[in-house]
Amino acid sequence: MTLGNIDRQEALQYRPGQRVELKQRPGTFDVIAAYDSEMVPPITLENDPQPRYPEELSVCSNQRRLGWLAFGDSFQMQRSA
Repeated sequence: MTLGNIDRQEALQYRPGQRVELKQRPGTFDVIAAYDSEMVPPITLENDPQPRYPEELSVCSNQRRLGWLAFGDSFQMQRSA
């Protein structure tokens, strides 16, 4: 696997809108605002001014289950403001 492939995989995993949990603060969730492989650390969160490294975050599943019906990334629930 080349460095470019790793960057692409990481960019897909940590894409904007992805919900994550901070490993140092279990139970604290945020949403990725931006991922920039040229920046160190590369991940900016919506509600945290400190940029983060991927190893500091746990990616939460985007899948939502409603009874027998499951929705993936193509279905987004509106966030309350």
